[in-house]
This record gives sequence, structure tokens and C-alpha cells, in this order.
Amino acid sequence: MKNITALLLIPLLFLACKNEPKTDAESLNTLSPKYETYNYTGFTKEEIYGFHKHIHEGGRWTTYGDLERYFYLNFSEVQNHSRILRSDTPKILEETPRDDVKNFMLPADLKKGGGLSLNDYVQQVEVNGLIIIHKGNIVFEGYPRMFPTDLHVNFLITQVFVSTSVAILEDRGLIDTSKPIDDYFEALKGSGWEGVPVIDILAMSSGIERAPLENYEKSFDPIEDLATANSDTPSGTEYQFSNADTMLLTLLVEKISGLMFKDFVEQEIWNRIGAAYSALLGNNTNGTSLSYLAGMSTTLRDLARFGLAFTPSGRKSDNPLISDAHLTKIRDVNENLKVTSRSLGEDIYKSYQWGAVYEDGDFYKGAHGGQGLYISPSKDLVIAFFGTSNMDRERNQLDVISRQLSKSGLFDIE
Repeated sequence: MKNITALLLIPLLFLACKNEPKTDAESLNTLSPKYETYNYTGFTKEEIYGFHKHIHEGGRWTTYGDLERYFYLNFSEVQNHSRILRSDTPKILEETPRDDVKNFMLPADLKKGGGLSLNDYVQQVEVNGLIIIHKGNIVFEGYPRMFPTDLHVNFLITQVFVSTSVAILEDRGLIDTSKPIDDYFEALKGSGWEGVPVIDILAMSSGIERAPLENYEKSFDPIEDLATANSDTPSGTEYQFSNADTMLLTLLVEKISGLMFKDFVEQEIWNRIGAAYSALLGNNTNGTSLSYLAGMSTTLRDLARFGLAFTPSGRKSDNPLISDAHLTKIRDVNENLKVTSRSLGEDIYKSYQWGAVYEDGDFYKGAHGGQGLYISPSKDLVIAFFGTSNMDRERNQLDVISRQLSKSGLFDIE
């Protein structure tokens, strides 16, 4: 009987030891998180049922406000998707919060929230989450309308995962972006794509006429659908946003690599950046990856880990994901594609699917509803954010604020 009692006591002692208060040296995991949560509590049962009732009755997710935010954060419930598995060795991001960043005062001329501190802006305006990484460390992170572990749809930010995939194959000598796309797809000869260099497609200056996306999603042979496209203007002469350009680049990655796009991203990007969570990638009904539209769904930190790969802190290895050649090519812009940003009053360029490449070498990609990824290699700076437009279709201006933060002097490297 004594032996049995002793055996019963062992698990109790083990549990007691596990639950002992940690010593100072072990207390890291017991500290409060360093990011701002703003007491976010998630969706109520009624809100969840309300969203699914809305969809069941034929409603669209593009309703703005909280119904739309529910879709952003629960993409998998209504969208066909595949999974991109997380890394076995997640990259640790050190947290070193800075009050000067948190309290950065925003200019008064913003459409909404002008004159607020950055922290107050994030809480009061249409922001779901914001993270700022400087020299590899998190200096600000806040989640007013999502949980840190939520997967949030990226939409068109996914297009720079496509261009990065092309660049990886380009670095290996498997794609020559100066060659016309019909060198890689025989079926495109005689179409509007014939003679269009890959580099112009990367810059969304293919010259292909704007057409409903459904024109290229009809069959189970998307190249056959894309071959129906007509040319509108000579390629490389003007920027014209087109999902079809990204769709074609995705198919190019799959053809040259021999992998589905999701598998290529998992092996060549997601694993190498040390993603802590698996991502989702939307699928079309014909099986193609929706990299050109709904795109990937990721945590905010993992999106920032991807951005970090473009900075000195993320490029310290002998074989960095983002090569010197790729960074140079992003900045080697086509002068024909220069436009003046109305919100910034600055000249910007389009290159490698990035929506804005600035004169100083910073670059940015934004997406529907207020998502964005801003990178400044010279300042070793990454700013990533998610948002949702409100019922008045107003979205955050973190694209403008990111540029202002980059130029503020807060992140200048001595």
C-alpha cells in the first residue's frame, strides 16, 4: 500500500514543480506581452452567426465594416484554400518597444486621425494590426481589432510573393526576365502576350487590355484562357494594374519549378523566413492559386518576417533569400512607369509587382481594405499592417504614415 501511495504522489509532485513560481532568471514567459492589445475580445456568437447567414443568403463579403473584417480573419470558412506549412525552426523576433515610435505624432492633414500619436491612431482608426521592425527587433506592435495569432487575408500583397518566386528562379538562371513570355508558353504566340518581356509583366506594364478576370478563369487550362487576351498598348510604356499579369507569372513559376505555387512558396520562402504559423492560399474552382486576387492569409508577424528578408538584418546569411541582384532589380525602375503619388506628392515607380518604389530605394505594396507592407533596406526597417474599411468605405492611411515614419529620422542608422 505504501508503494502505491508513493507512486500516486509522484505525478502530484511533478505537477507541483511545474506550477511553482518561476525564478527571476526564468520569468520571461510570465511577463505580459509587449505588444498593445487594446483589450480586443473577438467576435460574438451573434456576429459569427450573422456573417454566415449573410453569406448563406447570397451576400458578398465585400460589405465593409465588421462583416468584412470577419471574412479577413476567417478566410478559410468561405474560401477554397490550400495550406502552406510553417517552418520547423521559426525565426525568433526580439521585442524592444520604443516609446518614441509609440508616441510619434502624426501630421494634422490626414483624412482621419490627424494629430494623434501613432498608438492612438491605431486604436481609433480602421487598423486591425500594426508591426514595426527596426534592425531586426520589434519596436512597436499593436492589435486593436484582431488577435496576434489570427491569420489575416493579405489580398494583393501576395503578388510580391509571386515576384519574389520569379526572382528566386531568375537568380538560379532558370528564368530570363528579358525574354518574351511566349518563349516560355508556346500557346501565347499569336496572342496579345506575344513579344511581351517578362520584366514588363513584373512591372504590370504588359499592355494587355483590361478585361473581366472571369475571362481567364473559365477552363482548367488557364494558359488557354490567357491566350485570348488582346494587346491594348505597347508593353513597358505605361502602368496598368492587371490581375492577369500576376496570374501568368504564377503559372510561370509553376512551369519552371515543376511545383504548385503553394509548394514553391512553402519550400523556398515560408520555410526560409522562419514562419511561425502555417499560411493559407486561396484556390480558384479550376484549381489555380488565387495569388493574384484573394491571395495568402497569414499572421502579421509572419508577413513582417517576409519583409525582414529584404533588410540587412534578414540578409546576414551566406545565401540570403533576397539576393543583391534582386534588390538591385527592384530599384532598376522603368522611367516610363513613373507617377506622382497624390497622397504623398512624391514620384513613385512600379517594379517587380511592388506598388511603389521610391527615389530613395524604399518600396511598398498595399492591398484592399488597408493592408500594407513597407520596406526600407537602407534604414533596416519593416512596417506591416492590416485594416478593414469602415461602412463609409474609409480606410486607414498607414501607407502614408509608413512613408512619414521612414523619413522621420527615428530609424536613421548611424
